[in-house]
Amino acid sequence: MKNWAALAIGIVCVPTAACGSSVSSHPSASDSSISADEMAVYETVLASWLGKEKGRHLVNEELSAAPSKSDPEFDECAKGLNFAPARQGVQGKKSLAGVQFKRNGIELIDGSKWKPADPGQAIAGGESVDAAVRAGFSHALISFSQIAFSRDGKDALVKFGMVCGGLCGSGSTIHLRKSASGWAILGRCGGWIS
Repeated sequence: MKNWAALAIGIVCVPTAACGSSVSSHPSASDSSISADEMAVYETVLASWLGKEKGRHLVNEELSAAPSKSDPEFDECAKGLNFAPARQGVQGKKSLAGVQFKRNGIELIDGSKWKPADPGQAIAGGESVDAAVRAGFSHALISFSQIAFSRDGKDALVKFGMVCGGLCGSGSTIHLRKSASGWAILGRCGGWIS
């Protein structure tokens, strides 16, 4: 659970709905349109964020649009790299539905039905900051974008975010590079925290 202190400082009491999530049904992994390289990128980012933390983690099955040259942080992340221009209408909607993460405890859900366990509400109700943030993180929603790959396929950009309440979350665009040993994170840009 990274950045507890930073998130605790940014927590403000914001009324939100009660805790709860809607787990969706998934087709078999063979029905997924996620490539092996895409899955490896998502696994690398997730492992970096969660570290050795165990337990249940909610991941939004819907993917947002891939980073593009119209994003303010794109040039910072893609400096010196050759990315193919985004082709209109080609990306379409893409989903993680049907994929199986290697890490135990990853639960894919329909993010549009997710309701946070907002730490701000818990603090307003008298819970300690540590307990409220811990509860919020345990029900946080992790989201990814589709991935923009460089023309040579050796570099990737993906947006990552974690939200645990109205003013509880963080994210960034992440630059990864592929080597013989797999994908590794080279840097983060365009970070945000609430």
